[in-house]
Amino acid sequence: MYKLLEPYGKIVPFLGEALGENVEIALHDLTSPDQEVVAIANGQISGRSVGAKLSNLSIHYLETKQYLKNDYVLNYKTAGADGKLLKSATCFIKEEGKEYPVGMLCINVNISDLEYITSTLNRILGIKDTQKVEFKKDNPIAILQSPLDEMVDQYIKECLAKLGIPSYVLVERLKVDEKIKVVKYLQEKGTFKVKGAIALVAEKLDVSEPTIYRYLKKM
Repeated sequence: MYKLLEPYGKIVPFLGEALGENVEIALHDLTSPDQEVVAIANGQISGRSVGAKLSNLSIHYLETKQYLKNDYVLNYKTAGADGKLLKSATCFIKEEGKEYPVGMLCINVNISDLEYITSTLNRILGIKDTQKVEFKKDNPIAILQSPLDEMVDQYIKECLAKLGIPSYVLVERLKVDEKIKVVKYLQEKGTFKVKGAIALVAEKLDVSEPTIYRYLKKM
């Protein structure tokens, strides 16, 4: 762990105890080659542990250099590996004289129970929810799980559901226009910002990597 991050690493377990088992605290060391999690509390919320890699959304925040104008990013939504809805916040840990952050301290609060209670009360009271939550490019959602393979599988599953394609249909048997829609959905989720994603998606769709690039150029 980078020396400047050591004090943050010590307060991670404290925050986990103080805030309760419904709140995950994760510290990333951005000075290491893998930029992995070096300390985590209540990791059962996202299914992660020490050594977990950055999510696609965290990579997006770093690539768009949001740390230049902001010390932190608040109130964005993510999802645990099992689909739990989380309310998240990230603090960029900076060192004097360096532009790029040396670390990120992330807080993820499980709000699935709150969402369930709210929707139940609305049904009991006859209140119709007219505002559907839509995760657009400016309000993305990330799945906080390490393996890229799991993340891609989850996004493909979501896309097929939106297209009305049965879950038993093999992805590699999709029509060309359907594969293009899958690639577009993955792109909107920021999947291709993750190293190795192009090759993995090409394998899952049973096409070549140049074909994936060709699909992307059409968007």
